[in-house]
Amino acid sequence: MKRLTILAGLIICTTVSAAPADLVRGKQVAETVCASCHAGDGNSSIPTYPKLSSQHASYIIKQTQDIKTSKRTSGSSAMMAPMVQNLSDEDIANAAAYFAKQAPKAGEADPKLTPAAGAKIYRGGIADKKVPACMSCHSPNGAGTPAGGTAVDAYPRIGGQHADYVVTQLKAYASGARKSPNNMMEDIAKRMNEEDMKSVANFIQGLK
Repeated sequence: MKRLTILAGLIICTTVSAAPADLVRGKQVAETVCASCHAGDGNSSIPTYPKLSSQHASYIIKQTQDIKTSKRTSGSSAMMAPMVQNLSDEDIANAAAYFAKQAPKAGEADPKLTPAAGAKIYRGGIADKKVPACMSCHSPNGAGTPAGGTAVDAYPRIGGQHADYVVTQLKAYASGARKSPNNMMEDIAKRMNEEDMKSVANFIQGLK
């Protein structure tokens, strides 16, 4: 009992004494290391690179660490890996906290690419393919769920994300090139065809 009490005390002290994020340093990292692809405020204008503004800090940290350690190698990860190799854990956490505080700029769905069909998938899934509604994890407006799964494997914010990037990630999950907790996204993406992916990605791009 005494050992358990001491351990509990150590955990509480560790939690309380955890240093808050240094947003000034986070901004420096964002503007010097990340800005060329993601923009200084995380509102990337390049369709192949994800928007990071208002993204959950824990999710950014997890993905950056996975790329740094070669656990994630799909897409542009090979390009990003050398850029983050010299960042400390504190630098990554500070940059993630900074991006999480930035206001997202709304995207716009292409009216020529059947946003209504995408809305149907996002809100209701595809019953005959057993594809669940995207909003069940990523929320009705695409804001995600910070506490989904675990504090690290939260469901990310996807509202307003570039459609091209969303399609690329869905294809990566479908092929197994990118991994998700419990193979959740792999199982879902494998049941979707390219038209499904493009339709829902276009709708996601227009979410505010």
